[in-house]
Amino acid sequence: MIRYTLTFMLLFACATFSLSAQDSLRLTLKLEGFKEKDQLIIMFSEGQFNLPTEKEEIKITRRLESPEPMAILYKSKLQSFWVDNNDISVTFSKSGFKKGIDVQGSPSDELWEKIVNAPKIERAKLLEENIETKVAQNYIANNSDILLPEDKDRLLALSSSKTNDLAKYDVSMAHNTSNTLKEGDQMMDFFASTIDGQETSTEDLRGKYILLDFAGTSCGWCWVEYPAMSESLVKYKNLQTLTFNLDFRHEDWQKTADRREIDLPWPVLWKAENKQEIINRYGIDVLPTYYLISPDGIILERWQAGKVEKTIRKLERYGVE
Repeated sequence: MIRYTLTFMLLFACATFSLSAQDSLRLTLKLEGFKEKDQLIIMFSEGQFNLPTEKEEIKITRRLESPEPMAILYKSKLQSFWVDNNDISVTFSKSGFKKGIDVQGSPSDELWEKIVNAPKIERAKLLEENIETKVAQNYIANNSDILLPEDKDRLLALSSSKTNDLAKYDVSMAHNTSNTLKEGDQMMDFFASTIDGQETSTEDLRGKYILLDFAGTSCGWCWVEYPAMSESLVKYKNLQTLTFNLDFRHEDWQKTADRREIDLPWPVLWKAENKQEIINRYGIDVLPTYYLISPDGIILERWQAGKVEKTIRKLERYGVE
């Protein structure tokens, strides 16, 4: 995602400063101990912005359609919090950043903290009592697997279709790669579909080479290489490329693709009933990860990242035409 300076935000704040606290977010960031050379980044729905660390206090005003999460990044450490249309202050220090931040005035952040810190049984009750809130829906979408099975099923049944899709199709990296498929193994066939329902079965692709591109919406290297990949890989007539995204942020993915004028000429897969199992079996712990599969379904090579020239050398090595 493109990173901007905070100038845009401050101008935006000035333009909406007349809004009342009931119909706008008035956020005060209080910085303690930071110097001008320190890099702080604030992330929210409109993008990522550098904070002017020479200031001790920064005020931001935005109109929110609904509560939303924000995050502050400093030295690869992320601290997130929820904001509402309200007067909210967030205090964080350079020396204590890893320990957390202090958020005042945000009912949504208070609810989030109650949910994440509650014992499992009480957590499920809190989620059900607040099932209509964006905070509860966000938690269920991203953390349903840590709920008790009976609570997970009940809460998902009460949740929106979007929450159910995220819970099913927004999966994590493989944590245990000891059983990862390796070169010479028969591939794990799978059935997956694009966001508009176009279905792909890898078993039906026997007779062609397959290039599996395991990727994600926030994978910067993926976006860098897509233009060259799009131009180069379509020249191989007996090759089927498949991009398989781990997350389910298809709307954000499409916005990025449109902004970069990228239109991949092969299926971009988002849905699979056993998606987490697929990611685990292929041992995906870095994005992008590529697998080259032979026409009879044997794994020829596995590699991570690299320029398209590296991929082309591998295709030529195996006689892909």
